[in-house]
Amino acid sequence: MRKIWLVGAFAALALVACERAEVVDDSERCLTAEEAEAKIEACTVAAQNGSLTPQQRSVAFSTRGDAQEESGDVTAALRDYGSAIDLDGENPAALVGRARILLASGQLDAAEPAARRAIELNQAGEAYQILGQIQVRRGEFSESITSFNSALSHEPRSALALAGRARAKQRLNDLEGAANDYDQAIRADGNLAEARAGRCWLDLNEKREFDRARQDADAAVAADPRNVEGQLCRGVLQLRDGQWADAKTSFDAALAVESGNPIALFGRGVARRRSGDNAGTEDMNQARDFDGHIGEQFDDFGVRTY
Repeated sequence: MRKIWLVGAFAALALVACERAEVVDDSERCLTAEEAEAKIEACTVAAQNGSLTPQQRSVAFSTRGDAQEESGDVTAALRDYGSAIDLDGENPAALVGRARILLASGQLDAAEPAARRAIELNQAGEAYQILGQIQVRRGEFSESITSFNSALSHEPRSALALAGRARAKQRLNDLEGAANDYDQAIRADGNLAEARAGRCWLDLNEKREFDRARQDADAAVAADPRNVEGQLCRGVLQLRDGQWADAKTSFDAALAVESGNPIALFGRGVARRRSGDNAGTEDMNQARDFDGHIGEQFDDFGVRTY
């Protein structure tokens, strides 16, 4: 939907600027350029053209924001989305882009208004998915399922929405529903770390399909080495298999992202102790400071901690 909206907006941009061929050319390249560098360059020219309307310049900023985000510069992308919204508060692509980046950085309260405003402007699919993710992180699981259902009514094969709904169902103890959603998400996108890690934990906690769980953990980490849930699930499975060094590597990777994660700390402590490093007890004791029942959780995982 974002691309359709941009096509119409830039068609208007081109008509307004038809007396300046260089502006028309840059406006068209802003939308159609394949390479991020070329798109950013063309969109910069259009965004800085003071003869265009605020709405037209807003489109240029949000399109440049998309290119910045895709190239990995989320700070520049967030700045561009903000500039686009300042020029036109009804630019749905800018609102969704802003919400997406703020969600990824954990700024839920800032992301929610942008997502809800995008929903009001009928940019419904991705905006509902973002709102659902916000609600999951807040523990509003029933509300999140409603949002994910709305997202899936617009985009039935959205792997992110399916994985998010699966996580919410899992937390509400609808394990069959969660398993079905994770399966669908992975069929839609086999490289989605959230879906692979989620199904790994489902299989691990239900003590079923450990081989598949290991495959999912490996796939999650390959897709996104900073996916904490994937690293944790893989580390626990490696402990079950007596792979102490590999488990320590997985837990170290998780701790590089979340330094106080009790599962990672306790798991690393177990791996260190079982490989002969008695200083691993320090990790285990630190984990108990965060979660006094962490040892029982590892017992449930089927891990011998001593």
